[in-house]
Amino acid sequence: MNVDIVIVSYNTADLLREALASIYTHTKSPLTVSTFVVDNASTDESVDMVTKEFPETTLITLKENIGFGAANNRGVRAGKAPFILFMNSDAALTPDALQHLLYCLEEQPDCIIAGPRLVYPDGSYQPSCRHFPTPLRSFWCISGLEARFPNHLLRLQNWFSEADHLESHDVDMVSGACFLARRDYMESIDGFDENLFMYEEETDISLPAKQRGRSIAYYPQSTVIHHGGASVESARASAFSTRHLFRSKYVCFRKHYGRFWAWITYVTDQILFLKSVFTNRIRGRESDAAFSLASCRRGWRESFIPMPDLRNRSDFFSE
Repeated sequence: MNVDIVIVSYNTADLLREALASIYTHTKSPLTVSTFVVDNASTDESVDMVTKEFPETTLITLKENIGFGAANNRGVRAGKAPFILFMNSDAALTPDALQHLLYCLEEQPDCIIAGPRLVYPDGSYQPSCRHFPTPLRSFWCISGLEARFPNHLLRLQNWFSEADHLESHDVDMVSGACFLARRDYMESIDGFDENLFMYEEETDISLPAKQRGRSIAYYPQSTVIHHGGASVESARASAFSTRHLFRSKYVCFRKHYGRFWAWITYVTDQILFLKSVFTNRIRGRESDAAFSLASCRRGWRESFIPMPDLRNRSDFFSE
């Protein structure tokens, strides 16, 4: 069985080394695995490390950071296997993890994506599958109701509950940290949408599957270690990453739900953040609401600008 493994890397040399080592340790015959690392213009020693320590890996070096989805597309086009494992550079395979995911897709012809059970390095639980984001779920999360009532109205929660992670079942979408996809499906949707720089890639590639009557499986027999957030370079999410979190949400909602619902979601976000800003000022409390409000407003404005034009702006990477 032939499998291509695509890893997008950005300044995570040590974790990338761990990811590659796990691939070559835990993928054995009869699997034929081709590994592609797409480096998004890292400034650390990632490129030298891959070249020296993993010469059997195909390394694709980019002159500029073109975003997560666009970089994945470069890796996909370099391979030809019928199955593609997408892995974050901060993920690591465990024994038979890939084999279990392949088995899942082989046993379910209508299933186009299979995702593993993710765990933190200490083996503890990590959310691995989720519902599609919708305007209502966005409100439930941004309003704080999701955090306040984690065991109520579970259909409005973004992530499936820990109990739902015990058995394999069909889900709306799995985490983008690691998943196995059929190449023919990825090609049928023209791969990742390169108008998304980071975030919501899973939503964008999973929604068409539901519309076509295809399924996506969460398969906990496969376990993958995931550090989480390694490419976000601050304790609090940077203004850049937060801005793209909102931009990608609005782009994705406009694409799949229409302009009206994207606008309703944006207006709702603004109202909720404004309410939080004024409430915390009255109470004399510190709050990140003003930071979130500014990020969502800029994210909304930039959601109307195509990514190639946006990346050419001098303030694209600014905080």
